[in-house]
Amino acid sequence: MSWHAMGASFLLSVVCLYAVSAGAESRFTQTHSRSQYVHWIDLYDANNRKIDVTDPEAAPYSPVKTCGRCHDYKAITHGHHFNAVDKLAAPGRPGEPWIWTDSRTGTQIPLSYRGWKGTYDPNKLAISHRDFVLKFGRHLPGGGPGEPPSEPAEEANTEQATEEPPADAPAEGEEAADEGDARAWGLSGELSVDCMMCHTGDGSYSPEVWWEQIQEENFAWAPTAALGLGHVEGKVSRLPDDFDPATVDENSRHKLPTTTYASLQINGEKEVFFDVIRTPHDNACYYCHSTRLVGEEAAPEWTHDEDVHLRAGMSCSDCHRNGIEHHTVRGFEGEGNPSGQAVATLSCRGCHMDGEADGGRLGAPKPLHKGLPPIHFEKLSCTACHSGPRPGDQALEVQTALAHGLGLPLHEEGDIPPGIVTPVFLRDGDGGTMYPHRMTWPAFWGTIKDSKVTPLNPEAAYEATRKTLRVRRGSFAEGVMDAEPSSSDKKEILGENRYKVEEDELTEAEKTKLADVMAKRGRENWQEKLVGALNDLKGIIEDGADPVYVSGGKAYRLAEDGSVQEFDSDAARPYAWKLAHDVRPARWSAGVNGCFDCHSAGAPIFEGKVAAIGQAPDDEPVTHAMYELAGFEDKTRLDAWNQSFQGRTAFKWLGFVSTGAVGLILLTYLCLGLNGLAGMIRRR
Repeated sequence: MSWHAMGASFLLSVVCLYAVSAGAESRFTQTHSRSQYVHWIDLYDANNRKIDVTDPEAAPYSPVKTCGRCHDYKAITHGHHFNAVDKLAAPGRPGEPWIWTDSRTGTQIPLSYRGWKGTYDPNKLAISHRDFVLKFGRHLPGGGPGEPPSEPAEEANTEQATEEPPADAPAEGEEAADEGDARAWGLSGELSVDCMMCHTGDGSYSPEVWWEQIQEENFAWAPTAALGLGHVEGKVSRLPDDFDPATVDENSRHKLPTTTYASLQINGEKEVFFDVIRTPHDNACYYCHSTRLVGEEAAPEWTHDEDVHLRAGMSCSDCHRNGIEHHTVRGFEGEGNPSGQAVATLSCRGCHMDGEADGGRLGAPKPLHKGLPPIHFEKLSCTACHSGPRPGDQALEVQTALAHGLGLPLHEEGDIPPGIVTPVFLRDGDGGTMYPHRMTWPAFWGTIKDSKVTPLNPEAAYEATRKTLRVRRGSFAEGVMDAEPSSSDKKEILGENRYKVEEDELTEAEKTKLADVMAKRGRENWQEKLVGALNDLKGIIEDGADPVYVSGGKAYRLAEDGSVQEFDSDAARPYAWKLAHDVRPARWSAGVNGCFDCHSAGAPIFEGKVAAIGQAPDDEPVTHAMYELAGFEDKTRLDAWNQSFQGRTAFKWLGFVSTGAVGLILLTYLCLGLNGLAGMIRRR
């Protein structure tokens, strides 16, 4: 074939390909209307078989095969809520981690698959995807770790990442080995993205039922049960280790769960009604994104207000939008969206201020900031003055949905690990913009080798230390300090005549004396258990490494004489993430009362105290002032600057008076000059 013929053939192929692609239709359907489409649909199981919903032992429906018939499920899984395990996904601005807590061992480890500095990769701690789901599934929307990859490497989608992956991101093949998990996944099924967790419109979706099914390892059945489509009978977690569904006898009591669909949502053609909404209700967002102030300084919950935007009638999705790819806009300044669409107007500054972003969207008022020097807009974020609880003398303890399981019925009150405090004002980089943060301190058993501290797998640490620590209920600190006084103790402390007296009949002095002795003994018990637990860990760590325990901003290891030695370690440093909500009304913003809100002696934004909260007993917790954490090293200079504002008002009035006096003098001389000039004219 001649070169001309080959060229013509190639050109024809390109033209035909273009014609086909130009006229091709997407296999996914869209209405392109603002009206909500009414979903009466057939259900399909994980094997893509149509489900007979009248069968009393039907299979659970699969969101992948059911919703995915019309909606691009693969594109959806690239969204921020689902793509954490994707190594090609951009890590994004550091946010709230998943915090693995275990009161039996005093553990609270900030975890993230995204490689955020200060967090630990679950894969590197031998926490399998299945372990992760069973620990955090209560607030997982499915997907991600709920769908373990079936191939070593997933298909790349380079268009999804707008930032470089972190340098310390785990390399291919570093995933935690799912030893024995393959069989378990085969029985439980995958925990796919459950669209209806966010997109149900009638409020029938139950996250509590979702979590119950996950705890029973009924992953594939969770979407059906949580939506109330049917009743699930059976528990994968109760099946024996050698269970084989292919050989199970019909009369065996060990069977895979079965589903009985509710008839009220089925029409004559065996289609099921889904009350689907395009944009989620705030209630769905609240389940994973709620916070709650706790502690002695926290006001009762009924006194708190919602975010000012929600009070004004807006919804979460007005700002936190996304397309079918579910790249939900997070709303921070400078954010880029993988779609390439400009999202600046969905940030605080972009919406409320003029500029390149064309502020004023959604009727946002333009703030006057009357009398506020412009340098504040360079040194402070909008949230520093307008978001979160108002700063006080001490950072407040806060609970979050992801860390404390908010949204599920609990009997515990405020004292639930992990310890998180807010607001903590930190600056980006060296002298950068100041933002309010939430902050937590890691606590874990680990190893130190070549000055690097690494956490151990939490379950491995528990198995190694459980006989020494013996914490069965309550908080870790209480468990390791358990020192109930015996009769002989009371006799020694209170004397022969008083040791048998009932506790409520003791004097205050006697109660204090008894409590002091028991507290001292409790601290001694903790030191003994700490030494014992560190020695226990020697049996499971690699050669050349030493066991350590980290808690509350401190790190502990064994000294040469076998006692406990405290040492400094970067691993004990807190992890902090920026907060944006709740936004307070303008009249509650920082600075509304003038410069003295921030520029005065003892101003909370600089002088507020932040005390570390760990799980171990600590009579002297690590405590810092806000200015120290924010990187203001020269306290004298900061004080001098703030004190200079004390005379600012007087200085202004002095300036006005001086200007007026000078003006009056000049006016007097002007009048005298004009009078003299007029006299000269008259004399002529």
